[in-house]
Amino acid sequence: MNEPVAQRLRAIGALLATRDASDATRGEAVVRLDEVVVALEREPLRPRWYEIDATDRNASRTYHEVFGPLRGAANVVAPPLTFGDTIEREATTIVVARVRFGILHEGPPRIVHGGVVAACFDEVLAVAQRDTVNGFTTELTVRYPRPVPTETDLEFTGWIESDDGHRAVGRGECHAGGDLRATAEAHFVRPRRERG
Repeated sequence: MNEPVAQRLRAIGALLATRDASDATRGEAVVRLDEVVVALEREPLRPRWYEIDATDRNASRTYHEVFGPLRGAANVVAPPLTFGDTIEREATTIVVARVRFGILHEGPPRIVHGGVVAACFDEVLAVAQRDTVNGFTTELTVRYPRPVPTETDLEFTGWIESDDGHRAVGRGECHAGGDLRATAEAHFVRPRRERG
């Protein structure tokens, strides 16, 4: 698949951000990358999942696992978020995702950019609601009681706290080494065709 290519491109991005490359090195990199671009442009175009069947939820999930902007292993801009097994606690299903951010997602020194943290909450909470609510995010509020550090293993959790059949509320937390770093609340609304 495309994951090994994406891993190398992420590594290149981190190196570009942390190395003072010479003109010769940059020039050589551009020539080689131009060759890769030409080779990839010769490959057949892949249709997007929704161009085949916009109602195929499994295809949507597969796409986001591989190419999604936050968890897509083959997407060079994805950190990527890695989802693990869910946790059942007091009749609530909790989604768990792990990630480690580096220099490419840094805002203030050694701190993950707050917008990146918010995007991760949006993804985690979307996964938390997809099998029960299957709605759209209408509001996302993130609070940062402590900075979210780079170069640290982070755990995001998300769950649906309430659901009235039309709207649902999800909550999430981000921990670093067991310490709470950020929280989120998201509101979701079901499309009209799926309301009970």
